[in-house]
Amino acid sequence: MSVDLRLGDCLEVMKMLPDGCVDAVVTDPPYGTRTNQRETWMVGEFANVLPVALPEMFRVSKTNAALYMFMSWKWMADWILRLSPYFRMQNFIIWDKGRHSGTFGKFSWQFHWEGIFYGIRGPRPIAKYMPDVVHSSEARIYPMQKPVDVTKQLLEASTSEGDTVLDPFMGSGTTGVACVQTGRNFIGIEIDPGYFEIAKKRIEEAQLQMRLPLDAALCGEEETSG
Repeated sequence: MSVDLRLGDCLEVMKMLPDGCVDAVVTDPPYGTRTNQRETWMVGEFANVLPVALPEMFRVSKTNAALYMFMSWKWMADWILRLSPYFRMQNFIIWDKGRHSGTFGKFSWQFHWEGIFYGIRGPRPIAKYMPDVVHSSEARIYPMQKPVDVTKQLLEASTSEGDTVLDPFMGSGTTGVACVQTGRNFIGIEIDPGYFEIAKKRIEEAQLQMRLPLDAALCGEEETSG
């Protein structure tokens, strides 16, 4: 199992990846948000970075690759149109957070869920029966952090051990942690140096934890034999 972490703009980094090298793209892109790195070319709230990144995401995907993308309800109509020319959209999965969003607005109902677009580039069957509502109330440490347990469900539904998963907007590294815990190869790209270091640390800790049971067993054998 390999982990390839790259600090930089995904628009440039993805150009270095070969055609058809990933089995799935699992990501949480910045939507409806301006960033210091991209102020010069971002066009309005709806455009953001994804329209420019999609052609490269498509190119590096295998002909039967899967796509999972976290998304706000506000941009559903806009993004389904942007995604459909590249991936055949199959589901809009509901992540039930089991709690409110943490904000209160007296003119709105409180958000208890977030959406996940699911699409495929070609025929890729789901590994097992999967309801289109997933649940998690996993604690969040970093802003916009996604739950590892939900991400693992996505990976186990559409990839196998040894497959390669790309996250071009890695953020705090949840997709990488889930890949380590499920035996998938991971390519992660992040433009922000601070978040890159957070992701790197979390993924390294996950790798260490995955080795601990074996190390503990070896220590136990040594003690017994001594």
